[in-house]
Amino acid sequence: ETSIQKFKKLYFDTVDKAKKLFYGKYEEEKKKYQNLPSTLYWKLGRILLEFTDRIQDEFVITNYTEALERDFGLSRGYVHELLVFVNVFKKDEILDQIPVSYYRMLMRKRTQLQRLGIFEKEKMKLIKMGKEDKLIGREKYKKELVQVIYNMNRKNS
Repeated sequence: ETSIQKFKKLYFDTVDKAKKLFYGKYEEEKKKYQNLPSTLYWKLGRILLEFTDRIQDEFVITNYTEALERDFGLSRGYVHELLVFVNVFKKDEILDQIPVSYYRMLMRKRTQLQRLGIFEKEKMKLIKMGKEDKLIGREKYKKELVQVIYNMNRKNS
């Protein structure tokens, strides 16, 4: 078996494993993925990331997200967000009480929050709201993040 054959086998095994997790047994029905628990999204990101970890010493993949978009059925942006999600949040920071859309919202503001030195604080605040069942509406949360960034920028200028 050549290394290319091994690579292909590993890639398609990864895609199959990810599809089973994401779509369940009935892939043709393609579940509405917004109803899936946040922990499942994290596990999915882990599967996709483990593949790249396993092959990185031997191969450089230039079109991984495009290949996954084609073979898995999620947009490139979505695949990219899954890979970022698993790098930004540890397993124990993922709560099913917090819909994945909140985590995505926080990730979209990550660079600005990190620049202000408050990303970890905001991450902990979100987790605490989830644990205490005090999540505010998603749009309200989005506005709150914008406000936090605005206030910190004003304070620092």
